[in-house]
Amino acid sequence: MLERRWLAGHVTVIVVVGVFVALGFWQLARDRHKHHLVAAAKAAYAAPASDLLSASTPAAGARTQATGTFDPAHEVLLRNQVSNGNYGDDVLTPLRLTDGSAVLVDRGWIPDPAGGPFDAPVSTGTVTARGLAHTSSPLAPQDSVATADGRLALPRVDLTRIGHGLPYPLRPVWIEAQSLQPAPPAGAPTLPQPPAPDPVNHMEYAIEWFAFALIPIIGWPIVLYRVARKRQRVSP
Repeated sequence: MLERRWLAGHVTVIVVVGVFVALGFWQLARDRHKHHLVAAAKAAYAAPASDLLSASTPAAGARTQATGTFDPAHEVLLRNQVSNGNYGDDVLTPLRLTDGSAVLVDRGWIPDPAGGPFDAPVSTGTVTARGLAHTSSPLAPQDSVATADGRLALPRVDLTRIGHGLPYPLRPVWIEAQSLQPAPPAGAPTLPQPPAPDPVNHMEYAIEWFAFALIPIIGWPIVLYRVARKRQRVSP
């Protein structure tokens, strides 16, 4: 088995196994990196931001946070929102602040109840909402305003229209919540989640590469064994 042709086979098997194992560990590293990115993105959603009361009015798209108590009696619905391919509504609830004003907070998405009552449990007590600031989007003449289960339902967030009849002034921006502390109760609207870096299942690929490495590891000794047995049978 130390002839040149067999030595070449030994070297080839070692190289192939080494490549397959290296590819498997590379996929494991990619899997760990992806999970790290997801964890970092989720941590960023919950990270502290500039406080709405202590800073100037945030620009559209800037992260901000506000602390107060929710007023579900005056929440409104943002109609026809899509989540994972399904239509529903976003629930926007005023968060009453310590200075007497309120900021409208998008608490997340709920599925279309198909004519039934809306179920959107809300946190009680003091809540900190962190997320993205958005400016008002005035209603167009063709936009319809409706009422759904006692809630005002609009196609866009028109803070002036929503502020009519409220017993407190609304801030000139609203918050698309990325995190709420304490965590919302069971059954509360679904908060947005950071997207995964990619849809590839790196762990599955790692297992496949390690399985490929087993083929020459198991197969080559079998070949050598059969050759050796054949030589023994033909030897005088």
